[in-house]
Amino acid sequence: MNIRQGERLKVVCVLATSVGLLLSGLSSAQAAAKSMANCQVVMIPKTTDNPFYAAIHFGADQAATELKGKKVQFAGTAQADSQGQIQRVQASATNKTCILNPAAVDASAIVPSLKAAAKKGVKIVAFDADIADKSARTLFITQDSTDALGKGMFIELATQMNNKGDWAILSAQSTAQNQNAWIAGMMKESKNPKYAGMKLVKTVYGDDDDKKSYDEAIALLNAYPNLSGVMAPEPAGVGALSKAKDDLKYNTALVITGLGWLPGQGDQLKSGKLKAFFLWSPVDLGYLTYYADAALISGKITGKKGDTFMAGRLGKMTVGADGEVNMHGMQRYTADNVDAGLEGYRIK
Repeated sequence: MNIRQGERLKVVCVLATSVGLLLSGLSSAQAAAKSMANCQVVMIPKTTDNPFYAAIHFGADQAATELKGKKVQFAGTAQADSQGQIQRVQASATNKTCILNPAAVDASAIVPSLKAAAKKGVKIVAFDADIADKSARTLFITQDSTDALGKGMFIELATQMNNKGDWAILSAQSTAQNQNAWIAGMMKESKNPKYAGMKLVKTVYGDDDDKKSYDEAIALLNAYPNLSGVMAPEPAGVGALSKAKDDLKYNTALVITGLGWLPGQGDQLKSGKLKAFFLWSPVDLGYLTYYADAALISGKITGKKGDTFMAGRLGKMTVGADGEVNMHGMQRYTADNVDAGLEGYRIK
């Protein structure tokens, strides 16, 4: 229905809104659009310098345009900074923010500030990295299930290593809920007897920072000259390991996999330097997060298990246990599908 078809229809729509959009016959997207027009969404990513989060921002703004909502405010810090996130939560709570979308650097430290914001009427919808206390947010928008991501990444590493040899992990922050959950999923899968020939020797942390990740990669490869594989469940780690391997002239058979960045590391798939890695469309993750925000504000969902809502091009989504909305977006990238996947990584 076109809500601009004449003054009479405008009046009807305004009256219907005042007594309840569910009675007006409008589509859920139009209902959400009316609600989001005056709703300021503030996204607090782990970092603003990371193109992954820039692509999420792009996707959220795509959804805002479709729903005629305000552009999303991107209020993170340039580098991962838990205290900086807390300060931005506190500032947003006093600035008439409608919804906060945090991706927590420290899953526990951010909780008190989110609870304080919620008491002021701010809705909390986490994305990408959950928070430790699920009662401090209504929804969590996740890329895929922890088991699917952790298990899938480990099986890829093990397959390339022929199920034998020493391996290590280069993760992001030691406090990041998503990284730790994926690693837990890897360790669960690694207990299968068929992986008895594999040994985890070290886990190090690069904090999602290119330089620190590179320094940690250099130190790791120097300390363990006989590694058969390294898992990096974040793109900065994949890039750092690949560069460190070249710079140290490390064993060319060293397997590197995990979560890669298609626009920057896709050429390494094409050249054969990397065989495969995983990720999901960050554009779609931001897009889904905004649609979930809109569904919550419109009253279409409350965060209860079994709630459903339409998320534009992504279709029907269902709220699972503990307010989790699973995008089921995990993709395995190889030389064969690099180019086809690039649209999901746009930042402008």
